[in-house]
This record gives sequence, C-alpha cells and structure tokens, in this order.
Amino acid sequence: MDRRHFIALGIASLAATPLHASYRATIYTPGMIGDLSQTRQTAILNFNATWSLTCKIKREIIADIKAANPDYARYITFVDIDWDTYGPSQMAQRLRVERRSTLIARRGEDELGRIVAELDPARIQLFLQDTLDAARRG
Repeated sequence: MDRRHFIALGIASLAATPLHASYRATIYTPGMIGDLSQTRQTAILNFNATWSLTCKIKREIIADIKAANPDYARYITFVDIDWDTYGPSQMAQRLRVERRSTLIARRGEDELGRIVAELDPARIQLFLQDTLDAARRG
C-alpha cells in the first residue's frame, strides 16, 4: 500500500467514525464526596478505568445524553473516580463499589440509585433522568 492510499484510507475511516459529544466530568480528589455530601449537591460518581472498553462506551453514551439536555450539567455534578487508584480504597468499600463501570447517584448522604456495567443507552438514560428529576426536586 502506498503512502497516498494509506492516508486516504485513514481519512475515510475517521469520516466513518461516529462523533460523540465531549464527555466532561470533575476528577475525584480525596475528600470530595464528603464536601458534596455537606452541600447536598446531587452527584453521579463514575467509577471507571481508562483502559476499559465498557467504561469508554459508557462515557460516550453519557456524553450524548448530556449534550441533548443542558439541565444535566446545571443540576448534577459528574465525578470521575479512577478505578485503578481508588477501587481498593476505603471510600470505595464504604460505598460498596465492587467493580469498575459503576455509576452511583447521590445527594447528601443518600444514594439515589446505582447501575453497574450497564451499556444499554435506554437504561443509562433512565438512570440519568431519575437522578435529574431528584435533583430538580431538591
């Protein structure tokens, strides 16, 4: 394969790749969950790993859902928690997180819901919508 053919093939494959909205979240730092609990802010904790295909797909689904409704960014704080760093931590044990690709919705000390290793966009949408509805109610 010559260089021009290789470049043309690369450009064609990029054009065929679906573009997703940009996934944005706050990166977890120790003590953050306590701070969020004190303010009673609604948050979704995303325990994920950069190397995990399941986590990557889940982030893309969440980005698309958030892009369709700006209220998600307005009412919910999305927090990414690196599984490789914090998976074995006491914080993860207190929250009963047993594996990566876990989403936990919280407000204050209350858990609003959780899903684990879910890739069905409709179920993720329902989880996010339920969390948004709870956040709007305050």
